[in-house]
Parts: sequence; structure tokens; C-alpha cells
Amino acid sequence: MKTFVLWICAAVLAVGLVGCGKKESETKLDPELEKQLASIKTAAEEGAEFIAAQMKADPQLKKTKSGLVYKILEPGEGELFKPDQTVKVIYTGKHTNGEEFDSSHGEAVDFPLQNVVAGFREMITMMRPGAKAYCILPSEIAYGSQGNQAISPNETLVFELETTELVK
Repeated sequence: MKTFVLWICAAVLAVGLVGCGKKESETKLDPELEKQLASIKTAAEEGAEFIAAQMKADPQLKKTKSGLVYKILEPGEGELFKPDQTVKVIYTGKHTNGEEFDSSHGEAVDFPLQNVVAGFREMITMMRPGAKAYCILPSEIAYGSQGNQAISPNETLVFELETTELVK
């Protein structure tokens, strides 16, 4: 993905340099390059298409006002977690292509909910100890336009979560 983005940047830069000093009407893209650039979808567009396809395929998926798409697989017991708590969570994070980018490797890890992305926090606060859930975070409530080392800017993410307990 990063190589692809770099290729696009190089193509745009090359087009800009070719057109330097020319009037806008004199600058023309190679028709094949124009066709390729027009067919490229942004990460946000791909994410929106992924969410639409998932919601169509699984009518049990729900969507919140923020855009979080989720399904509670097991309800768990007890009180819902609160946004200012630290929760033990077993998780797997994947790109929309199914490739795993992060995991707790089956071990519960502590998550101070104040320090996680908004979509992750929102999902956990809809869960109880022992709950399991599947959720999709559009980029606006994930890592946004910044991304991180393993996540491209504006990328939609998929998580499988299990909350085990409140950290006291």
C-alpha cells in the first residue's frame, strides 16, 4: 500500500514538473495515466465500500452515529465498562483485506480506555466483562489521516474483541 501511495505521489509530481511553465490548457496527462489515476480509490472510499458490503452481507451488524459498525457475539455479564476505566482485552486487529496488523496473541492486555482510539473506546463501553464483539472502525474514529506504523492514513480497521475484566 505504501509503495502504491509513493507511486501516486511520484506520478503527480512528474505531471506537475512536466507542466512547469506551461499554461494549464497546454498541460495534458498521458491518457493511460489519466485513466489509472481516475480508477484509484482512496482508502476512505475503500473503507466505505467495505462497510457497505459487510452490512449488506450481515444484517445483524449495527451502526452507531459515529460510524462504528459492530456486532456483539457474546453479551458477557455485569456492568458496562466506562470510558475512564482500564479494561483487560483480548483482541485481533485486521486490515479490510483480512491481514492482521496487531494482536494480543490470545492474552488479555490492559487498555486504559482514555488512551485508545475513539472507535475502540466506543466499542468497549458497549461491552461487559466476558463479552465478545466484532467491529469495524472507519478511519474517522480509528487513526484518521495520520495512520501509524502499521496502518495507512484514512484506513478502515476490523477488530475482534473479548473483554475479560475491569482492571482495579
